[in-house]
Amino acid sequence: MTQLIQDNSHFAGRMVVRKLSTRHDGEREVYLTKCQDVVDGLTVDVPDNYGILTVFNLKSKRYEVGGSSRKRVPDFIEEVKFLRSRQSEMCFPKVIDCGIERAGNGRLGWMLQQYIDANSLTSEIRLQRGLCISDTVKVMEALFTAVDEMARYTGGGGHYNITTDNILLNYDGNELKGVYLIGLSDMGTSYHGSTPFAYEPRNKRFHAPETANGVFNHLTDIYALGIVMTMMISGDVGEEENDNVDSQFSVLSSMLLRKQFMKRNRTKLSAAQRLILEKATDVNPSYRFQTVGRFRTFVSKLAKGKLSTQNRVESMATSPANPIDAEDSGDKSADGIARLESGVVKEKHKKTRSGGKSLAEARPEIRRGASGCGLDEVAGMSELKALFRRDFIRIVRNPGVAQAYGIKPSNCTLLYGPQGCGKTFIAEKAAQESGLSYKIVNPSELGSIYIHGSQQKIAELFDEAEKKGPMILIFDEFDAIVPNRDADLNSNQANEVNEMLTQLNNCASRGIYVLATTNRPNLLDPAIMRKGRVDRTVYVSLPDMEARKELFRLEIEKRPFVNVDYEELASATEYYTCSDISFIVEESARLCFEETLDRGLNEPLPLSMDCLKKVIKDTQPSISDKQRREYLELKEKMENRQPSGERKRVGFVL
Repeated sequence: MTQLIQDNSHFAGRMVVRKLSTRHDGEREVYLTKCQDVVDGLTVDVPDNYGILTVFNLKSKRYEVGGSSRKRVPDFIEEVKFLRSRQSEMCFPKVIDCGIERAGNGRLGWMLQQYIDANSLTSEIRLQRGLCISDTVKVMEALFTAVDEMARYTGGGGHYNITTDNILLNYDGNELKGVYLIGLSDMGTSYHGSTPFAYEPRNKRFHAPETANGVFNHLTDIYALGIVMTMMISGDVGEEENDNVDSQFSVLSSMLLRKQFMKRNRTKLSAAQRLILEKATDVNPSYRFQTVGRFRTFVSKLAKGKLSTQNRVESMATSPANPIDAEDSGDKSADGIARLESGVVKEKHKKTRSGGKSLAEARPEIRRGASGCGLDEVAGMSELKALFRRDFIRIVRNPGVAQAYGIKPSNCTLLYGPQGCGKTFIAEKAAQESGLSYKIVNPSELGSIYIHGSQQKIAELFDEAEKKGPMILIFDEFDAIVPNRDADLNSNQANEVNEMLTQLNNCASRGIYVLATTNRPNLLDPAIMRKGRVDRTVYVSLPDMEARKELFRLEIEKRPFVNVDYEELASATEYYTCSDISFIVEESARLCFEETLDRGLNEPLPLSMDCLKKVIKDTQPSISDKQRREYLELKEKMENRQPSGERKRVGFVL
């Protein structure tokens, strides 16, 4: 493919030396450039004046901007906007300048960053055959800071392309002077099934299993950080697995890749290192460190020698006869790291016949309902709460009376709509209020590296629910569990969908009630929408005016504040998601926190309207106008499926 800019040509006042990137040809390209000057009529290079030029094709779908637009700065590109707001040289190369210039018949956006004389982490690992523990900790501290900044900026999103090639180390002799994270082309909010970037990972070893289903969030970055740290300590850059994995990246191939890599490097890691890194890279997202801060805490304890593994069976460090034990021998229970910290680690329980974790280990423990305020914790949306109470909660709480009238609860209720609007939250709150036991099931928890393994896990899940019923199963990211079988699925995936369809058939008659959530109902297999499987669909939209007021009130009143006008805040945040509003209040609190410390005040500064409005101005809604229109069209299609004609509008829920 022809480069956007040719070598030895001039662009944005720079001379292009050579192209550096190969990931997004024709869309986003990166070049090494240098500055030239004219001395005595001759063009000469300016010493030590290299720069990194990132060029964005404004005709590409991802970066397109209206032809009539007079924009001069590409601030509408999140990568540029984020980096320009971080002018410190720590973690990210400093932005020198940016702009938009004509090139041929079109326009190109560009961003010039400082050139850093550094090696990639991949090269340093090969050169040093692994980094010493002190340098490893320095690198991880810098990465934790960078990823935490991106997560806060994107409201729970992340980098999504963390690899050892995208981490630069600046050494002065033997002293590590700087750590920089580059390659922000895929940075964004959390995604669940649909991403704005073409997902064809070259470095598959850094990608968590759920990314194969289009699931990206801060937990997938934590997985990548765990792989990076393992490589630094072991000196193994994992190319063998990356070359041998199936060309079509999938959940199963990712699980197998991670298993092989961790197995080969077990003997190179101490017991404490193993447990921390196995937790960070667990194939089940709910068992990983849930925040960057938590991961950082244990790396810091490890560096200070404050972690012990008393009673650890060291023979487990060798490869056991059963190959799956090499992956699962670490303590994966909910308090595994807590026991690691206290110095007590137990061996794993026995595995299922399929070779995977037992059902109790593979998923979170069963939770009992009535453990919170239920739907009262949902902001606003009285119609939606009334719908759940009328058609589900009051029926399961009063089975005798319902049976006398021949009334049954819905077999399965599907909640769909834009990400960040709280579908899983309301499903859990409804389950709590019902008083029944419930279990939240994520797609990765049903994955297996064995043929028919996932089918068996699905069957075991419903069998257990029937034995311990009545019970509610909450399936998150339902489109990843029951994808359309016409979408080129392999035979194993199609069999998993068949198994789920079979188990869902009138499961309410077995005392099993299902609540499912998805951002992309159009990706579900059409057979799932049959009555007797999914009986009801509910659109969870962006928060309306009243809901936004209530959300601000709930978030702000947890903190010191003064003279806050909730009506004005709600009016200023039309089309913002719940996650956006939570981020706005949290970011305002951080600004007040920093100002309190900087001014040396004894009392914390309260949140004010000025501070909140400033953050709102600097924060764009997570859902674009285009996405919003697409969801409204999707809602129209879904409602047209209803046999009873037009559905009653239920509005928004947290």
